[in-house]
Amino acid sequence: MKLKIKIADYFSDRLNRYRFFSLLCFILIITAVAWQSDDAYHAYVMAKHLVEGNGFVYNIGERASASSCPLFTLVIACGYFVVRNMFFISLFICIAFSAAAYGIICRHFCHNIRQVLFLFLAMITSVSFMSYTTSGLENSLLFFLAALFFKNYYAYEDFDGRQLFYMGLLISLIALTRMDAVLMFVPAVVYIYIGRRKLVSFGRAVLIGFLSLLPFFLWELFSLFYYGFPFPNTAYVKLGTDIALREYLYRGLQYLLTSALCDPVLIVFIAFVIVTAFLLKKGRLIFTALGLLLYLIYLFYIGGDFMLGRHFTTAFLISLITVLYINENGFEADYKNRRFRFTVAGLLLGCMVFSATMGLITSQFLYGHENSSPIADERAGYFRYTSLYNNILSLIRTGDLCIRDAWNEQGIEEYRACGLKGGILPMVPGISIYYNSDMYLNDWYALGDPFLSKLPAEKEENWRIGHMYRKPPEGYEDTAAFGENVIENEALHEYYDVIRLITRGELFDPVRIRAVIDINLGKYDHLIDEYESTLK
Repeated sequence: MKLKIKIADYFSDRLNRYRFFSLLCFILIITAVAWQSDDAYHAYVMAKHLVEGNGFVYNIGERASASSCPLFTLVIACGYFVVRNMFFISLFICIAFSAAAYGIICRHFCHNIRQVLFLFLAMITSVSFMSYTTSGLENSLLFFLAALFFKNYYAYEDFDGRQLFYMGLLISLIALTRMDAVLMFVPAVVYIYIGRRKLVSFGRAVLIGFLSLLPFFLWELFSLFYYGFPFPNTAYVKLGTDIALREYLYRGLQYLLTSALCDPVLIVFIAFVIVTAFLLKKGRLIFTALGLLLYLIYLFYIGGDFMLGRHFTTAFLISLITVLYINENGFEADYKNRRFRFTVAGLLLGCMVFSATMGLITSQFLYGHENSSPIADERAGYFRYTSLYNNILSLIRTGDLCIRDAWNEQGIEEYRACGLKGGILPMVPGISIYYNSDMYLNDWYALGDPFLSKLPAEKEENWRIGHMYRKPPEGYEDTAAFGENVIENEALHEYYDVIRLITRGELFDPVRIRAVIDINLGKYDHLIDEYESTLK
């Protein structure tokens, strides 16, 4: 009876009805467009191996991590432990996190119906944001954690010890979700620690900060001990190249401009918040803007990404939160608030009109006839085979999912026909690795290969971020297929033995632990240098 009264009281308020039905519509829309990225399956296979008792690894028997989002991968593993259907449980988790983020923002930042409509329309207008509410990647968890962080960041003038610990813990969880995403929050953390001066001493604040970051520190120690390296294998693949910085900067600029042209609302509101924060000259807003700027600079430095708009989506969500906060708290004079509201409405309407009318033109920046872009709308490319909608239809028609039809598995089938337990192929998609997880599989892009990932990358004509392949040295493919080290180059032969000891040797072997220390101190780098000298 009390519950019925509470529900009745909640829905008696008109604003609450708008909040609830906008959330319901948001869930229905992201469910309708839900899909899986192939890249997500590189992490899914690790979650699967963990649940099945084979270790938190990419390939059984070799301790290597192909997941840049360990916390999200562990959450997926928990879901898979309960429901042994990776496709459906992973999409459910993504939808739940994205819906929770929307609910938090709507509840705490939307104080009138106009604001509810703005939040809903801005989110569904962004192609990239809607794409990465699902996809199986870590974005949905970042949305949820960012919503929790800024809910508290904008709620308090001064921060006591308990609030400091809570915010520090959120930063720790964000770092475990995606390490580089922390850059968006670092200036806000500085502001928080400045804002604690009245309530918490400096020494106590440092202690609280250390304790709140313990989950991240402990993970790093585990990663160093278990895998032999502090960072996931993907970090060495994507950043360990000899490609000139100016080319990365060019790719970063291309990523920004392509995202702005194909998904204008995504970039417009990030830029709008940065400019507005500095114009208002309010400390809390300036530190938010500095976080967004710091992250944009970082994206330029690493060359952006190959997935259209993906790495801007969390910054976009932070920007929407900040727009709502400014609308409620940024102006003392009513006429300035009205001017701000008209500006925001005009920007949103302009972005909606541009997106609706310029699709044929902007698509050329993704799929130009002469030079195909290294940036792609991944959801558009994969939707046919990996969407929730098409897989449900396939399940009804054939009794099976259609996701596995996304890629040709001829090379893997040839391995099986020859009685081999795996090997190195030029390219093995994440989906194929997941559905053949009983085999040892890696490819030239080396996302899960702890040896090949440390070798110099080959630069292709129209190279993509995260897709710089490493050509296997003579003998390595046979080594991977048959187990015996027959790598011809002496320096790499020795280097592979070290990697094999670290990733396959007994965990507590003192010789292995010594090798882990030495390789992270660079004591084996000369072997890679010797190999590189033979290529010139």
